[in-house]
Amino acid sequence: MENNSETLLAKIKEVNKKGWIKTLRKGDTGVGYTLETELGIRANSNQKPDFHGIEIKAFRRRSIGKLVTLFSQVPNWKKSNTNRSEVLNEYGYLDANERFNLYCSVFGHEKNTLNWKLEVDRINKKINIFNNDKIVTFWNFEKIEERILKKHDQTFFVYSDTKIENGKEYFLYNKILITQKASLENFLKLIENGKVCMDFVMHRKKNGTTRDHGFLWRIRSNSIPDLFENQKTVDLTH
Repeated sequence: MENNSETLLAKIKEVNKKGWIKTLRKGDTGVGYTLETELGIRANSNQKPDFHGIEIKAFRRRSIGKLVTLFSQVPNWKKSNTNRSEVLNEYGYLDANERFNLYCSVFGHEKNTLNWKLEVDRINKKINIFNNDKIVTFWNFEKIEERILKKHDQTFFVYSDTKIENGKEYFLYNKILITQKASLENFLKLIENGKVCMDFVMHRKKNGTTRDHGFLWRIRSNSIPDLFENQKTVDLTH
């Protein structure tokens, strides 16, 4: 792992030496897609880490404090009294484009505007999700810990400065937060403190079936160090 870490660090330093790099994709995902392409990593939705056991997350410096996706994990539907289609049917709504969907971030420190809230249940080792104080579904600690440890045993969080020229965005990747040993307990505390949330990203297709883009667990980027037992920063601006 140490050799892989050194190899990845060297590769990112080479990207940094190129200076400003024009985005290869419009929108929020451009910063990550462009970096991974420069590193020779194909974009995929694989649950495994990106580079020989190391997860890579890139984001813009100006977006510090915004939400960054850590991983996706479905609830325990088998032991819930509902399923994803029923959740969408009961709690979804029509958006401005007349599409029936359920898009929102759910936190543990307060209800959102759609009355959703997370709760950490340490006695039963579950993360419950409520709507109007009714448990809708849940995630087992064991499964969440498995995902955290599998996806984030070691992670490189790469920061980029940005600029716009002739309507095109450019990135300068110049800072890396290298982290190790994500902790379930730290994750749970971040939920309770409103620093980690779960996103519903669901809609009803024209044929009536339910489509979701994963049940996304996200963290505020300035709280990332609090998830890990070990971290160090590499500044490439010098």
